[in-house]
Amino acid sequence: MSFGDRLRAWLRGESPAAALHPSRSTKGSSARRRSRGPEPSPELVTELETFVRSRHGVEVYLEPRTRLYGDSVLLVADDGEYLRRSVTDPSFARAFCSRMGLPCYDVARTGYPKRVRDYDKGVRPQRIALEDLPPWPDAGHGDDGGGSPGDLTDDEPPPPPPAD
Repeated sequence: MSFGDRLRAWLRGESPAAALHPSRSTKGSSARRRSRGPEPSPELVTELETFVRSRHGVEVYLEPRTRLYGDSVLLVADDGEYLRRSVTDPSFARAFCSRMGLPCYDVARTGYPKRVRDYDKGVRPQRIALEDLPPWPDAGHGDDGGGSPGDLTDDEPPPPPPAD
């Protein structure tokens, strides 16, 4: 078998053994179709579901197959924490996203979100909880009989922000 034949087989995605021994490879249109790998393991599905349920704002990014790595999926939370796992078939990742109600993006088209790079650098977003905010003006003072929170007069300055 010539170098050109091996190169054409490599470009078609066939294994080197199939290129060296064409009688062992399958012929016809089924050889050109991308074969679906085995179903994902239950452990993988459980791990992905656990990540999604334990974090907020999870998005899914599909990473294409390269010469070194197969197809993979990257789950990214809103704070930049991520989980990368190899998948046998990108259609599994799309079905998982549809079942879990998650947005699914193709990394080759969108790139990685900045929060992933920030997370790797140790930069974390500042979160403000409801308990950290000052009390709403006139909230819980029942003495004025139903004034709305926005009924401040010009004489009353708004409460100062809490000191750190």
